[in-house]
Amino acid sequence: MRLVVFRSVLALKIGLLIVGVLIIGFGVSTILTIQREADLLVEQNKVAARRLTATLVASIEGAMLQERPDVTRTVIQELRQNSPVDAVDIYRRTGMEAFTDLTTAMEVDKNAGLAPEVMSNIKKMAQPPGKKINDPLFARAIETVAIQEALETRGGTRYFTLLTPIQNKERCQGCHGSDHQVRAVVRVATSMEPVFAEVARHRNRQLAIGLLTIVAAGAVLTVTMQRIVLRPVAQLAMAARRVGEGDFSARAPATARDELGQLGTAFNDMTERLAQAYTQLESKNTELATALQNLQESRQRLELLEQLKGELSKFVPESVKRLLERNPNATELEKKSVEVSVLFLDIAGYTKLSEQLEPKRLNQLVQTYFSSFLEIIQTHHGDISETAGDGLMVIFQSERATADHALSATRAAFAIRQRTAALNEEYGGIFPPVSLHMGINTGEALVGATKLGGAGGQRWTFTATGSTTNVAARFAAFAQGGDIVVGPATAERIRQHFVLESLGPQTFKNVSQPINVYRVIPPGVYEKIA
Repeated sequence: MRLVVFRSVLALKIGLLIVGVLIIGFGVSTILTIQREADLLVEQNKVAARRLTATLVASIEGAMLQERPDVTRTVIQELRQNSPVDAVDIYRRTGMEAFTDLTTAMEVDKNAGLAPEVMSNIKKMAQPPGKKINDPLFARAIETVAIQEALETRGGTRYFTLLTPIQNKERCQGCHGSDHQVRAVVRVATSMEPVFAEVARHRNRQLAIGLLTIVAAGAVLTVTMQRIVLRPVAQLAMAARRVGEGDFSARAPATARDELGQLGTAFNDMTERLAQAYTQLESKNTELATALQNLQESRQRLELLEQLKGELSKFVPESVKRLLERNPNATELEKKSVEVSVLFLDIAGYTKLSEQLEPKRLNQLVQTYFSSFLEIIQTHHGDISETAGDGLMVIFQSERATADHALSATRAAFAIRQRTAALNEEYGGIFPPVSLHMGINTGEALVGATKLGGAGGQRWTFTATGSTTNVAARFAAFAQGGDIVVGPATAERIRQHFVLESLGPQTFKNVSQPINVYRVIPPGVYEKIA
């Protein structure tokens, strides 16, 4: 239906265009031809009228030269009755009609003398004076002594009027005098109605022929255009519509050896390339869909790995995470001697607490307090190396902090002590109050990974070993509830920042020599120092 509408609208437009071109071209040419032929016909009639007028004037002038006004009047009357012209009038130079009254005869008789019988005949033919002519062409003819002509309308009829002056020649001056150049003016009027009627008939005939020619030529050209142009265009439009709907097998006719054939060939080539591109696009879409599916699966696995990493990271010290991120092969995890500060802490009276509380509640207490300590340890750049029931071992290294590791360990210990007091107040009535033993020792230690292996598999741990860690554990066991005990190396490093109470040399299990130990005094209790 859309194709039919397309063809009808396009055919209508082309038909109107053809008719318009024919009207503008052939119609204008026909009108110009009609006008030219009409002008030619009118001019031919004017030429005939001029020749006839010249003959009439010659007859009148010949009669006038006979010096017989009565004969001239008779000639004029015969010309009016028998000539094909519609009006013949002769006027004296004064504008009065000649040969009606006796004015001219009296003038001639006076100047040259007329025979008595002539005068007698003229008097018998005398008439009242005619009406005086009042025409600008008459005055111009008298003035220029030249023929004047005009196409004028009188009483609804068109006339071709000629005003011809009769010169006062030398042989005429004996009768008419010599004081003027023109004796009279002859006016001859010829009706042009037959000529214009013929022009109208010719024009109507030409217009009818032109109209029929335009209609016939328009019909022929329209039908031809429809077969040559519209049909291939309609077929091309149908093929384009099929391609637009996804049918790349559609082809346009391309048999003609003209521009439409070239257009069809170009369209078919384009359709072929579109089909190839569509096939390639489908293949790419399939590959893209497969790649997207693989990417989604990889993303899901990655999310799972990230989740596992997040869960496992809880069990890995921050220094180990950092080393693994820099080098996944973990070559830097091999043990090496490093100066560290080791903080040991455990819950005072843990054995008694384990007797008072159910294991589940005891584990909840330890988890609540120690989880709160984790943020403080990370803030001061410490790594939790080991956990053992009620105790924690935390390693502080200079490479993780700008401050000295001994100072970081002491500040972390005080922050943990303050957090413990806040938790005791927050969970009062839920858990028994908790106090901590804390010991800090500074020195060389072997820091790195320790591999434990056997028939059942392998397990890696990251810790610090050596006398520095053992002595820090002994300091924690020596400390009273809530105290922070440090060794001499640690005291020397923090002396400028904290108040220390010397507890003197102390002997410890499995330590060969006594060690001077110090208690770090909390701010606000300096006055109690001995």
